[in-house]
Formats: sequence, structure tokens, C-alpha cells
Amino acid sequence: MASKSTKNKSKTSSKRTRSASQSKGTARRRTAGKPKTSTRRASRSSSPTKTGMSLDRKLDIAGIGLALIGLLTLLIMVSPIRSGITDAWMSFLGMVFGVGAYIVPFAMLAGGLWLILRKFERVPSPAPDRIIGSILFFIAILAATHYIFMNFISPHQDSFRAAMEGEGGGYLGAAASSGLDSILGTGGAAIAILALLLIAVVLTFKITIWEMVGWIPPYVARFQDWMIERSAELRNNRRTGGGRPAYYPEYTPPAETPAPEKTSPALRTDFISDPQRPAPREWVLPPIDQILEPGQTLQRDELIDKDRARVIEETLASFGAPSKVVETNPGPTITQFGVEPLYLETRSGKTRVRVSKIASLADDLALALSARTIRIQAPVPGKGYVGIEVPNDEISLVALRDIIESSAFTRMRSKLRFALGQNVAGNAMAADLASMPHLLIAGATGSGKSVCVNSLICCLLMHNTPEDLRMVMVDPKRVELTGYNGIPHLLAPVVVELDKVVTALQWILREMDARYQKLAESGSRNIKEYNSRIADQNGKKLPYLVVVIDELADLMMLAPDDTERSITRLAQLARATGIHMVIATQRPSVDVVTGLIKANFPARIAFAVASGVDSRVILDQPGAERLLGRGDMLFQAPDSPAPIRLQGVFVSDNEIFSLLNYWRALAGIAELPPSAIGRPVDSIPSGVPLKQMEFWDEEELDEPDDPLYHEAVELVRRQGRASISMLQRRLRIGYTRAARLVEAMEDREIVGPPHPSTGSREILDYGQAAPPADEN
Repeated sequence: MASKSTKNKSKTSSKRTRSASQSKGTARRRTAGKPKTSTRRASRSSSPTKTGMSLDRKLDIAGIGLALIGLLTLLIMVSPIRSGITDAWMSFLGMVFGVGAYIVPFAMLAGGLWLILRKFERVPSPAPDRIIGSILFFIAILAATHYIFMNFISPHQDSFRAAMEGEGGGYLGAAASSGLDSILGTGGAAIAILALLLIAVVLTFKITIWEMVGWIPPYVARFQDWMIERSAELRNNRRTGGGRPAYYPEYTPPAETPAPEKTSPALRTDFISDPQRPAPREWVLPPIDQILEPGQTLQRDELIDKDRARVIEETLASFGAPSKVVETNPGPTITQFGVEPLYLETRSGKTRVRVSKIASLADDLALALSARTIRIQAPVPGKGYVGIEVPNDEISLVALRDIIESSAFTRMRSKLRFALGQNVAGNAMAADLASMPHLLIAGATGSGKSVCVNSLICCLLMHNTPEDLRMVMVDPKRVELTGYNGIPHLLAPVVVELDKVVTALQWILREMDARYQKLAESGSRNIKEYNSRIADQNGKKLPYLVVVIDELADLMMLAPDDTERSITRLAQLARATGIHMVIATQRPSVDVVTGLIKANFPARIAFAVASGVDSRVILDQPGAERLLGRGDMLFQAPDSPAPIRLQGVFVSDNEIFSLLNYWRALAGIAELPPSAIGRPVDSIPSGVPLKQMEFWDEEELDEPDDPLYHEAVELVRRQGRASISMLQRRLRIGYTRAARLVEAMEDREIVGPPHPSTGSREILDYGQAAPPADEN
């Protein structure tokens, strides 16, 4: 019975507990919608009140105090009157830091200002490695100062006694220097301090060792240029007696200009002097400041660039590609905006905006910016952003003189250097034709291709004498390169006849083979090594030979097989012999710029073209169809993974005429009138110091002058028959020369006409030799 009563009591108590909990839940539901002001007040009154300042206020006060102490210390240093407290403070700084005490107030002032202004966006936040590097840099300077003081200024004084007197690097520098000296010795301590300085600079400024010493070569190059100019001035003064410099050529035209000689166009490497005239003057390079004109720079409005950057960010964000403009590079023609992709909120978290998404919005950006065309480089090589290139409202002119006088051009020591232009950031760009080793230039009409060719030729003429450089020019259009006729650098007047272009290329191939023979005989690998060896033997060095072909399309239409074969062989083999080609065309199609030619021309310049197909023919990728024209180009270097956008240099007609007239006057050739500048010149006037010989002499020899004529006659008489193919095989000569020999025999009635079916000729005159016996 007791157990039953206990069970009943427990059941009753559980029921009471359930009813109480249900009543509490009902009360909670009733008061759920009412404000809990009383409860909040109770909780506030029950919680303990927070006392003290926040971390931001503490940092602000610390910054103000640190800046105040640094500023007062600077005033104490410059003040001639000091109190006991200020004198003790300066003595303390001198004892601890020595000479470095003059750096401490600046460091305190900088640290205090950073603590005060740390919330500003433009104030950089120092990384831990930079802080460590700055401290290590300061200690290394103190150690180096104390090391120099104790070893060179006061070697007999005690180290810490000197620190007590505020000399050297103070106690801190004395501790570091003495510690290294006791461990590594005097020499080892110097090396260790130098290593600490280098490590501190790398950590503080985040640069490499190569970047630290990269400023040395330009100064060395400037010093070498100054030495060369100084030696040239001394030679000119000695030669002219201190009067007018020798690079002002004076030419007195003859009273009666003789009639030009009717000679065939000439192209040969050997120049002969007229014995009736004095020897030509020493070649002196033209003065840049008197030939070329300086350029003018435009003042840009930064507000326009900021407004464009804002429009770019808003446009990309509206199309679901939020980005931020992190860099702006204003150039002469375009302005490149460096856009860094931001992140998008997705279900899986934050996802970075794809580069292809930004690249696909080029037309939308062009519409928002009211630009004619926009080119997007996604991404910029070596950078962490996407480049959006927007045309400028005003285009600044890139003068040839500005690029030649820039450090990018002067630090190149090659004879075949030439100016390219300015990149999107406005920096000067130059290239070396010897390292390319050949250049292909293509672009539509009016895009700046001819100006680029003229600027390249002018650069070569400005820095090379005829002893260092010879040129062969081919101009089927007869209007672009014929103005260069008469300069001593040309091996012959500009070749304008299409039927003679193939012959000219064949001559260059023979010249290449002859140069290889000379290199083999001297044991040299290239022209530079050959010239250095021949100079030691007081011999005649080989000049560089640059072949300029202005229009490749005309040659490919006339003789595609011969032209492609000759150009390809020259491109493959001519580099070591100092022969380089510059080929330009305004029709970049696959039948003109063939795959075989393009494979041997890794260096290419693409101007504005009509379509992306033409751009792929030139650069193997699109992009040239979005160029603006008028010198806007893409330069593909042989060692560059992607083309670089540049604004090409501009050289005016007056500058070209001044340069050409300078070389003509120096060579003793009368200045050509403007009407004759663009007209093909058949021959150079007689009576000049240098006379150019025939280029294709082997193809245009008279029969008695051909050294193989008599050998060919004896050969056909022994054989009892004559044919062109037989002479080619037996004498190892070309078709043209063999045909001329057979025609000469026919004119002298040694052989008869060709047989209609076989082409062989009957021997009519056996001379003193008897006819060959019949095989029967």
C-alpha cells in the first residue's frame, strides 16, 4: 500500500510540473509581441559598465605623442640654445645611436604621422617584412658607421668609450660592430655588414639585387658616349686647326655639270676612287641636333582619365563583371587602363570575375566611352590586370630625335639599332636589327608603313658610315625609296625594274656565299668576330648589308617561286655574314606572306589592317584590325610572348632631305633638286670621288670579256655538240650565263641554230681541233 501511495504522489507531482510549464509557455506566447523595455533596462543595469579608451584612441594619442617628440627633437637639433633637459635628451640619443641620432627624429615623425593618418586609403600599410627590413637597415647603417669610425678615423680609441661620447654608431652600432668583429674578424665584419645592408634593402624596398645595380650600366654607357664625343671633338680640332668642325661639309658645285653617263644600274660592293680627283674626306656621322627636329609633348588632363576610369568601372559592374581600375598609363595615342577583376558572391562563396568576361565587353565599353574602337589585352604580360586601351582625343607626335636621344636607344651598342616609337605608357622603345635578324612590316595603305621604313633607314644612316653599312633598296612602286639615290651607302641606285629584282637577290646570295668563304678561311663564326680579327691585321673589314624591299606583293606576283626561294635562303643563312632584310607589304595575304617566309621572320610589325584574318597572317593572332592607323602599330619581338602596342616615330620630308643632302655633300655629289628626288636615277654623275660599278656584271658581260668563253668553246668542240644544259653541268654556271655563251658562239658562227626537237646545236667551226671520231 505504501508503494501505491508513493506512485500516486509522483504522478500528481509530474502533472503539476507539466501544468506549470504549460502556463509559463502560455505566458511567454502572450508577451511575445510586447516590447521588453524593462528587461533590457534590467540587463543594462545588471551588466558592469566598461571603463577606459578604445584601441583607436590609444593609437591616435600614441601617434600624436610620437610626432610631437620627433618634431621637438628636430627643433632642439637646429636650436643653438639648449636647456639641461634638452641637452640630456640629445646626449642620450647620441650615446645610443651615435651619428644615427639625426635619423631618429625623422623616423619618430614618420611613425607618428602614420599612426594618425592610418585610416586614409592612400596611406600604405607597412608589411611585417618591410618593418623588419627598416629596423635591420638602421642597425646595419649604425654598425657600418661605427666600423668606419673605429678602423679609419680613430683606430686607437676604445669602441664603447667612443659610443659614450656620441661618436660612431653609438652603443647600438658599437654592439653590432664589435660583436661581428669578435666573431668574424675585421674583414669578415665588413663583409657581414655589407650583406646585412643588402638584405635590409631587399626587405625594405622589395627589390632584387639586379634591380639595385641596374642603374649602373646607363651611367657607364653615358660615360662611354661622352668619351667618344670628346675624342671626336679633339680629332676635329686637330684636323681643322681649332676652327670650324669637320662635320660641316662644304661642297662647291662645278661650273659645268657633265652629262650623265649611260651606264647600266650598278650594284657592287667594291668602290674605286677616281685618280683625277682627291681622295674622299673622312666619313663623319651627321649631327643629330642639326638634322632632326625635336618633338612636342601635349599636356594631358588627369580629370579626363579619372572620368574614363569611373565609366569603365560602372560599365563592367552593370554587365556583371565588377572590376577596379588600379593603374592608368597615358600614351601618345592611347591610354591604357589596368583593370583588376573583383569577386562575385555565389552560392559556393566568392568567385573571381573571369578575364574572358571582361574581354567580351569591348564593344559595350566602346559605346559607353564614345570611342571609335577599343582593344583589350587580357591579361597584360607580366602584370596582374587586364589592359583596356582607349584612344586619346588628341594624338601627340613621336619625333625621331626624341627616341634617338632617349636612354633606351643610347644604351644599345649595336650598329644596326633603330627607333621604334613609344609604348602605351609613353616610354621610348628601340630595337636591334642584328638580333632580329630580319624584319617583316605589313599594314594597309595609309597606316604608317612607309614612314616606319623611312625612319628605320634614317636611323641606320645617322649612326653608320659607308664603311660600316651598305644598303640595297628595291622599290617597284618607284616613289617611296628612289629619293635615297646618290648617297654613298647605296651599292647601286634603287632597283625599280621588276625583272632585275630576282637578279639582285641572286647577287646577294652570291655575296653571302663569298662572305661565308671568307669567314671559313679566317676561322670566324660571324661577321663581328671576323672584323675584330681583320682589324688586328690592318685588313679591310666587311660592312653590314641591309636589303630593303618596299613591296613584296609585286615580286610575288612576278616570280613567286624565285622570290620565295631567295628570300627564304637569305633569311635562314645570312645572319652570320651581316646581311639583314627589311621587307614591307601592304597586302598581307597568304599568297604574299607565305608560311615559309613568315617562319623565317620572327620579328614583325603590324599596322592597321582591314580584318582579323590579315592580322592573323602577320601576327598569328587578331588585334591589328583594332589599331587606329597613322603610326599605331603592334611590334612582335623575337623573344616576346605577345606583341607590344606602340606609336611609331615620325620623320618629316625635310629631315630626310637634310640627311640625304648631308651624305651627298660629304661624298662630293651635288645636291639633287627636289624634282629629281622622287625620279629614278639611272646613273651617278661622272667626276665624283666614288663611282659605283655594275651590280649584275656576270650576267651582262660581252663575250670576249667572259673568262669562261674560250673554255666553253673548247668544251663544245671536244664534245662535238653544244647545248645550254651541257654548259651548265660542265662549267657549273647559271642558265643565263650559259645561254649568253651559246649565243656568243652562234654570233661568231662557231655553232649553229638549235635543233627543233632536242635543242642541241651543231658545231660549225672546229678550229685547229679535228672533229671527234665517229663512234661507229
